[in-house]
Amino acid sequence: MPRTQQPGSRFRRIYQRLSAAELSAPEQDTPLSLDELGLEPGGERVALAFGTYSRAGLEKAFREYGLIQRLEERGVGPLEVRLTLEDAFRPRILLWSQRYQAAAADISLRKSSGAELGLPPPLEARALLYMDSFVLQHPGRSFDWSRPPMPGQVRPGLALSAEILELMLLMARRVSAEGMALTPNTFAAAWVYARHFHFVDGEAQGRFVALRRAGRQWPRWLLAWAVELGCIRGPAGAPVPFVPSPMLASFTRRFERFFDDKAWRDAVKAQSQIPLSIDFEALQDRFPWERMPPGPPPDPVAEVLAYDPLAPA
Repeated sequence: MPRTQQPGSRFRRIYQRLSAAELSAPEQDTPLSLDELGLEPGGERVALAFGTYSRAGLEKAFREYGLIQRLEERGVGPLEVRLTLEDAFRPRILLWSQRYQAAAADISLRKSSGAELGLPPPLEARALLYMDSFVLQHPGRSFDWSRPPMPGQVRPGLALSAEILELMLLMARRVSAEGMALTPNTFAAAWVYARHFHFVDGEAQGRFVALRRAGRQWPRWLLAWAVELGCIRGPAGAPVPFVPSPMLASFTRRFERFFDDKAWRDAVKAQSQIPLSIDFEALQDRFPWERMPPGPPPDPVAEVLAYDPLAPA
């Protein structure tokens, strides 16, 4: 049975050390109004994401975890933490690069439940944190052949997705969610999430495993483009696409039992054992050279993609 990989022990210790008062702290020298304090009749703490996190509290947490420092070391800093709260239960978190006047990280979250994922009773009523979008990028860099663009990428990543996802999982725990959910738009995104998340649909999980296996000897970016461009073939030669489907990271035994269900496991096994392969002829015809860095790719990749240095970009 798959188990959600939990945040590391260092992060968990920091999580336990951070107090509710620190996470909801107002800006320095900016007293909260009576309405923000919830002291007016019917007043709510609208300045807090999920009733827990202020902007200053988020910045405090991110610095305690070392996230801001790690990002700034990668050349995107100094960073400003921004928190948009048009709806306190649908916050948007930005880590804004003052150097490049662009977001290095952009995360949109909302409260949800198991019903949105199509989970059966009693899971359909359990609280989840849903991540609607997640962008992590270096706004001042361009791609090169050491790290070509993945489908959907505009700028190179920062190799910190795993750490940020761990912090989001801890945030979900903090706001009393029993799990975290998302729907990856691309196969490449699903690969990033697969360390902590499993597809709710067993067939989707098995197909994802089979797709990964189809390109195990090739760079991840090459397989991601083969999937994106419809160049993966099944045993009969039919294309096997990646279809976006919800993924779940669970925190409680009741959710873990969902992934222990025989029907789910049988569906994973059946789909994962279907042999898939890359249609390199189709990939050569469809490959988006115009989106790639200048110059030739690594020799093995150049050969299978029939790279022509004289062809127009």
